[in-house]
Amino acid sequence: MCIRDSLTGILAVSAGWFDVVMVGGVEKMTGRATEQVTDALAMAADDAYEIPVGVTFPGLYALIAQAYFRKYSVTWEELQAIPIKNHHNGTLNPKAQFQREILDIGNEWGKRQNTSFNDPLEFLKSPLNRVVAYPLKLFDCCPISDGAAVAILASDKIAKKYTDTPIKVLGYGAATDTLSLHDRAELSSFRSTVEASRQAYRMAGVEAKDIDVAEVHDCFSIAEALATEDLGFFERGEGVKAARDGRTALDGDIPINPDGGLKCKGHPVGATGIGMLYEIWKQLRGSAERRQVTGAEIGLIHNVGGSGASAAVVIFGR
Repeated sequence: MCIRDSLTGILAVSAGWFDVVMVGGVEKMTGRATEQVTDALAMAADDAYEIPVGVTFPGLYALIAQAYFRKYSVTWEELQAIPIKNHHNGTLNPKAQFQREILDIGNEWGKRQNTSFNDPLEFLKSPLNRVVAYPLKLFDCCPISDGAAVAILASDKIAKKYTDTPIKVLGYGAATDTLSLHDRAELSSFRSTVEASRQAYRMAGVEAKDIDVAEVHDCFSIAEALATEDLGFFERGEGVKAARDGRTALDGDIPINPDGGLKCKGHPVGATGIGMLYEIWKQLRGSAERRQVTGAEIGLIHNVGGSGASAAVVIFGR
């Protein structure tokens, strides 16, 4: 997920070992069939209990979604506010894998069936949006992606030689949880994210309410809802409602995934974390163009490994 590589680079610079460090990641996934990619990604799950019974990452997050729906009386239809929002953001990002609104995609697909849709949810509820792992459907899931990203990290002294607008690392944290879902106290929260964010907020001297924009790990739509709660942006069970109410939109209380997120921008696994850093860098420098969050001064990136078995959070300031 390469955000952990950036943490290594941050530590190397802050410890004085190096003045300048380059960190990056690359992933080439589209050269393999979907089944092959699914098998490869499953290596990050529990190979003693989960993989042998045929559980895939869509299946694991489907279990998480079912637990969340039951606990907080949330419906799948309400959850669709997240992919609808992220596809809208993707239309504003020239680097996004998908750059079209969900309704536009739906009506293109619908033409083949002599069908038209009046709103995004109508399409998302249709058979064209097939079930991947109940209750998650195709547009709840991130795509198979290719990509690469690089970041240059430097000490304050060196950075000032090259730019008048450096973006500073204010705080960071990393934590782990059990690898398998069946060993966790609950499925509707990732303890790794909670702990990693606690460390990052403490180091940065800020709170969740101080964050102006965030990139979170939305490999599946339910993952974004959990992340916004685990990071402290919303109360438990309020993440889906917040997205539905527009609080995570570009002009909302806390814009989430302004680049379209993993769902729409794409999820080239090895490059994803640095890709998030790139978006926050652009946001804090005021160069995100049509998707610019007004007045963004403090940004956060959040990345997970497996189904929440590990998490890293980094906070940046302008």
